[in-house]
Amino acid sequence: MPKIITTSWDDGHPKDFLINELLDKYNLKGTFYIPRTNPENEVMNEVQIQLIAKNNEIGGHTLNHVNLTDLNSKDMDTEVLGCYHWQKGMLGIDPVSFCFPRGAYNAEVINCISRAGFKIARTTELLSVLPYTHNNLLATTIQVYEHKSITYYKHLIKRSRFNNLLWWMQSASGTDLLKMTDYYITRIIKHDGCFHLWGHSWEIEKYRLWNKLELIFKHISGLNEFNYFWNREVVGV
Repeated sequence: MPKIITTSWDDGHPKDFLINELLDKYNLKGTFYIPRTNPENEVMNEVQIQLIAKNNEIGGHTLNHVNLTDLNSKDMDTEVLGCYHWQKGMLGIDPVSFCFPRGAYNAEVINCISRAGFKIARTTELLSVLPYTHNNLLATTIQVYEHKSITYYKHLIKRSRFNNLLWWMQSASGTDLLKMTDYYITRIIKHDGCFHLWGHSWEIEKYRLWNKLELIFKHISGLNEFNYFWNREVVGV
């Protein structure tokens, strides 16, 4: 198994341009999951998305940033297939990667995404070093957000990821994002795996995490042991 570093960024807020600049500065790759509209936050227009797409992968995130598990089959198809064709028409290529809004999915949602033409789907599972699981579902390692310890406990226990919980508890890094980054990078160097960093630019702005993000980028860039991939490359698509 190769050693991989990949990053992904959700919701398509205009602050994604700051992430794009930092990715370029540190020679990192990013996959940006963008809906056409979002009732909760501003979204980049198509011209702005096309600019981001020059250096990065653009992935699907439904048309209107909705929880797909709340929809009937017809509305689900409208959101997912509509997103696929919208992005294909805008970018001139077939989109490959999809991210579930709010991390919500079930078997019906996975089937819908596959029917639409997406090849892989990224989840919000945290503290994983596996590149992907069954059905080409991508887990993540660290979110650029300062979760509390109890959140990590509940998150991993709910998903029965007991090995991941044990590794995190053994890390002695607590919830410090930079210490966690260094721990997982060191672990992957020794044992292989994938370091997957993700977040929301609007959230990074809200909680003033830009300096922390740049420090993380400094720590994960230029490492000879790693391959730097877009999300679609993690599973070789």
